[in-house]
Amino acid sequence: MKATSVNKVFPGPGGFTLLEIIIALTLVAILVSASLPYLFDSFAASAGDRAMESITTMAQEARRQAIEKGESRPLKVSSGGLEGEALPAGWALEIKGFNDSKFHPPARDQVWEFSSEGVCQPLSLRLINGERQIITTFDALTAQPVHDEE
Repeated sequence: MKATSVNKVFPGPGGFTLLEIIIALTLVAILVSASLPYLFDSFAASAGDRAMESITTMAQEARRQAIEKGESRPLKVSSGGLEGEALPAGWALEIKGFNDSKFHPPARDQVWEFSSEGVCQPLSLRLINGERQIITTFDALTAQPVHDEE
């Protein structure tokens, strides 16, 4: 009788060695650890963008309410946010009025006034988180953002 090979489909040694698996896992760990700072920065940036969108929505809503009710509508401004809407952790709000030369933290009990005609104080807002910043200037007539800078 003639002896036949048991492994006809996959001739030769099969599988990976322990050394190959360790090298592959090490490479994956290096890639993951290198990408984590970028991932966390992306999460922080999107939190700031969402906060600025929320502030823009609040400004437009305050303007709408002022026009509908025919009376001025103030929005309370603090370094932690607007009108009780807190900013995400790590973010701070600074303002620059029409006559201001630079951004500064809001004064205590500062308000952003929207008149009954829908006109608001011209204001630029800056959200800061470490080195990241989001700046938005609002149009006095429409309370719409004029431009965004980063």
